[in-house]
Amino acid sequence: MKHSHSLTQSKGFVILTLVLSFFQFLLAKIVEKASIAFLSLMDGISMKSTAEEQIATFDQLSTHWWEPNGPMILLHRLNKLRVPMVVEGLIKAGKLDRKQRYTTDSLKGLTILDVGCGGGIYSEALAKLHANVVGIDPARHLIEVAKAHAEKQTDIKDHCQYYEQSLEEHWHGAVGKYDVVVLSETIEHVVDKSTLLKHVAAVLKPGGSVFISTWDKTTFAWLLAVVMLENIMKKLPKGSHDYDKFISPEETEGILEAYGLRTIEHRPFYLKFWENEWVWVPFNRFTYALHAVKE
Repeated sequence: MKHSHSLTQSKGFVILTLVLSFFQFLLAKIVEKASIAFLSLMDGISMKSTAEEQIATFDQLSTHWWEPNGPMILLHRLNKLRVPMVVEGLIKAGKLDRKQRYTTDSLKGLTILDVGCGGGIYSEALAKLHANVVGIDPARHLIEVAKAHAEKQTDIKDHCQYYEQSLEEHWHGAVGKYDVVVLSETIEHVVDKSTLLKHVAAVLKPGGSVFISTWDKTTFAWLLAVVMLENIMKKLPKGSHDYDKFISPEETEGILEAYGLRTIEHRPFYLKFWENEWVWVPFNRFTYALHAVKE
């Protein structure tokens, strides 16, 4: 009798959970549709943008790229998470000794490709740990900014190079060249993600690592990135994100696996937008970082 009662309670809990999940989904969809309608009416917002339009958007911001509290403040602050994740990830993958965790040259001797490097915020941070970094980006003005800024940094200018290229253009002459590839806030701007990650796999050495950070494909991510940060708080360039290009961690992992890259870590993070601070969180909804190794 007790077993039957317990089973009934268990079924009731499952049904309640499903009902709550349905209403949560329904509410999120209502909010999404209402937000689109409101912003379209008030601000003429476009929910989609072409690759050329996104490149132009970032090109226009090139002169402000290195202002720590300027329009790219969120990229500057993201280094707090993404740089240590590379070091920690390589320790977990057996490529670095744990004693190198806090040294100033922890990435010495490693070759790193920064895909979609922009003005070089991430590239320079990795180069300062003595990695040999190559940054590529199709936005001409950003590459000019990256080159000019690196040239002024005497400690990194000899091992931080930039090229105005897409990965599709770069990979032919770089098969098996890199120990690490980083794609930070890049994959969500690319339509053909499968080809992008295929080329990532091609340029990595066997045992090499790729580190990806991007927006999850959820309504919550869209609300934060497009509605809140782009159009209300103006903390991201307007028109720089398109929900249709967002990708879930499950889909990212699946594509990586198809090209011989095994995911060894997946970490969600979140923006405390009232403080401009990124923090690791224990739940999936908004953004995530992922580390995979070429087998």
